[in-house]
Amino acid sequence: MSVATTSTGFTRAILRVVEPVIFGKRVLTLTLLMLITAFLGWHSAQLRPNAGWLKMVPQAHPYMQTFMQYYQDFGGANTVLIALKNHKGDIYQPEFMETLRKAADDAFFIPGVDRARVNSIFSPSILYIEVVEGGLAGENVIPSDYAATPEMMARIRGNVAKANVIGRLVSEDQTTALIQLELLETDPNSGTTKDREELAKPMLQRLREAWQNGSDVGAKLKAVSTLLTKNEDAKAGLDYVQVGEALEKIRAKYETGDITVHIVGFAKVVDDMTKASMQVGVFFVVALLLMGLLLWIYIGSFPLAMIVVSTSLVACTWELGLLHAIGYGLDPFALLVPFLIMSVSVSHGVQYVSAWANEISTRDATPYQASLATFRSLAIPGVVALLANVVGFSTIYLINIQVIREMSVNAAFGMAGVIMVNKMLLPIVLSYFRLPNVEGFRRATELRDRLGDAVFRRMALLTRRGPAIVVTTICLLLAAFGASQYHRVQIGDTTDGVPELRPDSRFNQDARAVAANFSMGVDHLKVIAESFDDGCIDYDVMAEMDRFSWYMKNQDGVRDVLSLIELAKLANSGLSEGRLDAEVLPRAPESLAQITALVPTTTGFLTDTCDALALFIFTTDHKADTITALTDAVKHYADDLQQDKRVKLRLASGNIGVMAATNEEVRRNELPVVFYVYGVILLFLWLSFRTVSGVLCIGIPLATVTLLGYAVMAALGIGQKVATLPVLAFACGIGVDYGIYSYSVVAAGLRKGLTLEEAYFQKMRSTGKATLFTGAGMAVGVLLWIFSDLQFQKDMGILLVFGFTANMIGAIVVLPSLAHFFSKEELKHAGKDLTAGADDAIDDKR
Repeated sequence: MSVATTSTGFTRAILRVVEPVIFGKRVLTLTLLMLITAFLGWHSAQLRPNAGWLKMVPQAHPYMQTFMQYYQDFGGANTVLIALKNHKGDIYQPEFMETLRKAADDAFFIPGVDRARVNSIFSPSILYIEVVEGGLAGENVIPSDYAATPEMMARIRGNVAKANVIGRLVSEDQTTALIQLELLETDPNSGTTKDREELAKPMLQRLREAWQNGSDVGAKLKAVSTLLTKNEDAKAGLDYVQVGEALEKIRAKYETGDITVHIVGFAKVVDDMTKASMQVGVFFVVALLLMGLLLWIYIGSFPLAMIVVSTSLVACTWELGLLHAIGYGLDPFALLVPFLIMSVSVSHGVQYVSAWANEISTRDATPYQASLATFRSLAIPGVVALLANVVGFSTIYLINIQVIREMSVNAAFGMAGVIMVNKMLLPIVLSYFRLPNVEGFRRATELRDRLGDAVFRRMALLTRRGPAIVVTTICLLLAAFGASQYHRVQIGDTTDGVPELRPDSRFNQDARAVAANFSMGVDHLKVIAESFDDGCIDYDVMAEMDRFSWYMKNQDGVRDVLSLIELAKLANSGLSEGRLDAEVLPRAPESLAQITALVPTTTGFLTDTCDALALFIFTTDHKADTITALTDAVKHYADDLQQDKRVKLRLASGNIGVMAATNEEVRRNELPVVFYVYGVILLFLWLSFRTVSGVLCIGIPLATVTLLGYAVMAALGIGQKVATLPVLAFACGIGVDYGIYSYSVVAAGLRKGLTLEEAYFQKMRSTGKATLFTGAGMAVGVLLWIFSDLQFQKDMGILLVFGFTANMIGAIVVLPSLAHFFSKEELKHAGKDLTAGADDAIDDKR
């Protein structure tokens, strides 16, 4: 093995600093590393799942600024719907109505529910008004003297028909009733003790100052974000698992053979995701066992295989421990990171152990000599590859979505753990480890080498001109094909239902049932119309809203539109003896004041001063195309069709508005992040090899795999979203590992005077075998994700399997073919000692 760097003096200078720490003070360093591992192990044991709605959205996006500004007036986007379906007939049966009442009461007291925004036909805010001979009459849909009697059921049936709630709180066929909840973003039960109030004071003061000292909503958001995420004691975030469990208790309590309970909403998604994420622990253990078995077969020594497995576990412990130490939890979307860290650690561990065993079996080195020689050969390229990963993963931190930033920090911590464990702990452990049967190990190694040599000799033909032209041409054609498919990759969701869960999951079945029975559902876009104080008694303002409402009702993907306008028209008709021709907006301000006064602000349609109105647009789905079309329609109306420019239409609130903000943030950052990742990788490659050939031979296969990744996403209908955006960046990191280890050996062979074909053959006998093994092993490990109950984990698994496998092929097949055209540059450095003193290590008698 040899270090692929032009400046051996620089390499030796680094090793002169590092070697005494690792090999000169082995006992002290080993003790210190074990103490740190124990400390971080304790922290990792305290790690808990931590999912939050605000973490998944771009809080600085203009749509989110609108959302936060009007959160108190118009509510948020964190809605839960509980639908009870009666299989014995309609809802007007005493037994069913009692079940609905009790379920509504239980839902009202779920921790974290905004009780001012709980709606069902039992809510006192749900009433009807009708025109009678003496004027107007009305009452609550469920009368105050309610009793579960047949006579009362008939009365309720009539009230429901008059209350305009069919399609909203009662299904069209009147067999299903809905309970609508809205959740707070913080736990209302936290921060109530004196101690917590004291802890919260400094942060509350910063929040108050940010809110009062200016109109910069970004500063307000930052203060809110800090309060919600950085100090759990001051104000704990809502426990979505607890909410989900409370919802499941309602389902278990009231679902019978005659009644089905459907539950949809973000809190239920998080609960289902968290429970399904427990599968990942099983997948992790199975992957670890598979990796250990494959390592045993590959290395030929069970103890050595267990050393590699153990160090990968230590690296994961460091990652999770560091994450908890800085106050983070483990988000379900970040569960791929421990898999990634295990895979990278195994990859580097296999390279190191293989080289160490080779020194033992072929050069009769002592364990110490073999470890020192291997360290001098692999430390620099290994650390360079890992540092490239750290910096590359850190670039996704530029995406201003908290869950992605947490994944970035998580991955960076993991790579730091791999550096410390694989480049310090592993060399020390191997310096003490003695193979029990060196001669037997040597014979087994020679046998495996002989079996592989025939294949490797044939593969070395890839460095010749004819095969090199064919492989390079295929590579470029595949890259062009991948680039041509980029425009087909959707930004956002591509399927009905919740894409995080499988289509046949209980949640998505519930979502389809609710969508089939109600015109209003979880998916809705809120557009805020800003005007001026008492704007709702200005006819021109209300007429503009009426035109906009009609325009949006006629857009594809819109199920229904609801706003103050519709209620005002109904009220005007009611005040005009129920005449159908009076179901319009009156022009007189006094008449507008009279009818809008009948609509309370608790409906979420208007503010206290009526300077802003909310338009609820209920959509057929939340596919990316639907969201983009609707937001574009709003912008088109505001720019080209709006007549009264005193009205400012602002996007957006509701869960569709939040999704639109997220999709736009992903679209805005997707290509820049890829360019940043590649910029960092290419810079590190140049600093490592100081040759254009090194950059091209590693960079071209890597770029080809990334472009083909877009083709895979387009073919399988995988959208580019929060869950998948970091995956290709992570796969690039694995490709860099493969490329650096592979090219370093080829370059070193060329500089020693070997032909390219012979240098490639030697590379396959050393790092090439390890690359083949780790690529296959990591692909098998991540392949288990395809069986996850979570759709986004399945998508991640598919993309990672593709990334690991394709990058392995790139390093084994494409890299040597490219080297045929570019590697002549390495001959300029012929004769230089690039082993950083690895050969001298054999003379060390320790």
